[in-house]
Amino acid sequence: MATLIGSVPHADPREAVRLIMKHLLEAPIWPELPRRSFLEGMVHSHTEGLPCLVVEEEAQRLYVDTSRDCSAELAGFYEKALAAEQSGDLNAFGIDTTHASALELAAGAMQGMRFPCVKTQCIGPISFGLQLTDDKDKSLFYDETYRDVLTRQVILQSRWLIERFAPFGETVIAFLDEPSLAAFGSSSYIALSREQVIEHLGRAVAALQSDGAVVGVHVCGNTDWPMVIEAGADLLNYDAYEYGQSMLLYPAEVGALLERGGILAWGIVPNSEQVRSETAASLEKRFFSLVDGLAAQGIDRRLILDQSMLTPACGMGSMSVADAEKVVVLLGELARVVQDEARS
Repeated sequence: MATLIGSVPHADPREAVRLIMKHLLEAPIWPELPRRSFLEGMVHSHTEGLPCLVVEEEAQRLYVDTSRDCSAELAGFYEKALAAEQSGDLNAFGIDTTHASALELAAGAMQGMRFPCVKTQCIGPISFGLQLTDDKDKSLFYDETYRDVLTRQVILQSRWLIERFAPFGETVIAFLDEPSLAAFGSSSYIALSREQVIEHLGRAVAALQSDGAVVGVHVCGNTDWPMVIEAGADLLNYDAYEYGQSMLLYPAEVGALLERGGILAWGIVPNSEQVRSETAASLEKRFFSLVDGLAAQGIDRRLILDQSMLTPACGMGSMSVADAEKVVVLLGELARVVQDEARS
């Protein structure tokens, strides 16, 4: 099946939803519109209700002011979170139209329909903590209290999204977007340990799985994929266009994931102007070359095809609308070719 990462370049949420409903009838999403507002960006769209949050709309800056006494706001957040966890009423962690203008429009368009899959997405707890900063521009992941707050926010907002879109899909696929993990092990995040990633990402993964979702982790690049698998992810999504060979480094781990029903989602269509020079045939050749490379490592080729999804390399928010529409069309064409191959 083909699906998208999340962001599209449209400023009009109605046009974004039309694109999804026209082309993604096996695994539709609710589209994110970062071009419409900085509050709809991948990180900022999940910040509503955080303690001591400061939003400077004119400067397009958002941060948490830990220089002041946040104890009352922190207590209020935990009271709200515990009430949601205990009662199962997740509405206090719903995402409003200021942060997701196309969400309810997408849900409305899906009303009365039932798709094989429906996909939601949220920033992952590691990238949320690393990219959201305090008033001194220090990543909040290194603040023990806020690390827990942000992980709870991710879990509860993702659970709300699952509940909101579950009526429309036989299966809900809940993505946790972790772009920061592409830099794991580099000097940028030297203080980030493998154990921390597994603990906090794993906590979020397990919570969403308990709601019945298939949980995917998206990293737009290469990372320590065995670490992500160890955190419990059901689905791995990576930039297979630029980093296609990277998954071949972990044949034992990837093979075990597929054998237990896990999914490999190949980001095979470029989310850049490079898409203008690609065709379904050229991408088909690239994709099957990677599949054959993985099969040469000892993984059954039919299993790979049966347990594969197709996506763009990453989000499409920075593309032109015309290029983004070509990405979606190519995804659909390639998905049909792969499905035919898997059935043959």
